[in-house]
Amino acid sequence: MRRSGSDQRGTVAALVAASGTVLIGFAGLAVEGGSWYLAMRRASSAADLAAMAGASARDQGGSASAVALDSAARNGFPAGGRVGVTVNSPPLSGTYAGNAAAVEVIITQTQTMSLARLFLASAPTVQSRAVAASNVDEEVCLLALGGGLELGGRSTTNARRCSLGANSTAPGGINIFGNASVRVDGLVTTGTCTGCDSGDVWADAANNIRPVVRANRPKPIADPFAGLQSWVPSPPPCRSSAVTFSSNQATLSPGEAICGDLSVGPKETLNLEPGLYYFKNADLSVQGKINGNGVTLVFTGDTSRVGTLNINAQATGMLRGPTGSLIAGHPEAAGVVLYRDARATNNGDENKVQLNGGATMTLFGGMYFPTSDVIVNGNSDIGYSSCLGVIGYRLSFSGTADTQVDVSGCAGFTGYATIKTIRLVE
Repeated sequence: MRRSGSDQRGTVAALVAASGTVLIGFAGLAVEGGSWYLAMRRASSAADLAAMAGASARDQGGSASAVALDSAARNGFPAGGRVGVTVNSPPLSGTYAGNAAAVEVIITQTQTMSLARLFLASAPTVQSRAVAASNVDEEVCLLALGGGLELGGRSTTNARRCSLGANSTAPGGINIFGNASVRVDGLVTTGTCTGCDSGDVWADAANNIRPVVRANRPKPIADPFAGLQSWVPSPPPCRSSAVTFSSNQATLSPGEAICGDLSVGPKETLNLEPGLYYFKNADLSVQGKINGNGVTLVFTGDTSRVGTLNINAQATGMLRGPTGSLIAGHPEAAGVVLYRDARATNNGDENKVQLNGGATMTLFGGMYFPTSDVIVNGNSDIGYSSCLGVIGYRLSFSGTADTQVDVSGCAGFTGYATIKTIRLVE
């Protein structure tokens, strides 16, 4: 017997109603699944930021847990209710388990359901985990220990694969102004960083990438040569006669202190044999050429009369520090090419370490002037060296000075400043 048309229509209507419910359920599940995915991404981002914040706090002596929890809350995941935030310092699992420099953050959040209840017995939970750690792996090529770092005029500073630092807590601990051009990975100071995110300041100018700026750091950058500040140089007896140039050439050997100002004229060449040279109450002024391989030049004397270095006009040449330390009891002096006694009190205009005019020099090794101002100006050019780190009390680059600094070739040769950077490692 044939089914009536009304029966068929009723069956079809029931099927349509049932399938409609299923379709609506699947549509709802798709929408809710999308929201859960977004929640997972937000949790991942919050965990990353919380781990970074916690590791930074721990590195500075603070509470990793408190700071990480606060960071998670500020980024939408306050602990409690449907949200769980676990902070482990050090991590309890993974590659960095037990690593005291690392912080682990795990964020969980139970999701809400509406139409998905038709298909799921219980609400899903998103979970994200992140581990951040501090690592000594960021090199600092230029470091001002107390008086700030200034880059101005039309100077060009190219810091290859490294950062510039200043331990001044004053406003403008690092100050970039005028038409200065700076290429650097990072700028780090315990004060403020003026002009550090504008103008011609780039990590990668071709791709419009600015350097990482870390201002108002609570901890100063460590001084790799700090041990030298306790050293009281004891120069050998003074030379019995002044340095003389024959046919515009002079060669010096270590063993006697230079106790009178020494000037290398525009057409003169001074050659230094390997060793430790003391300038006692004496300045070294170079307008000509100076060469020395395996040398350390120490400027010392009475505290009010400590000599200094002035490289002027068309000065050229190359100075390279020694392999190892030439200063007994101070292994940190390995590779140091220039050092001015930390006891020096004469920092007037005439007694700064100065590189002026059209000087073109190549220096290899550590340059350490802990209580002195270092001035690079005019159209001077510090030529490229894979190991040139400069540490002074205050550093100033102006005029059209062209300075290239790099410490990538210093490893195993001489010390250089480093800072701890916080990175995601898991």
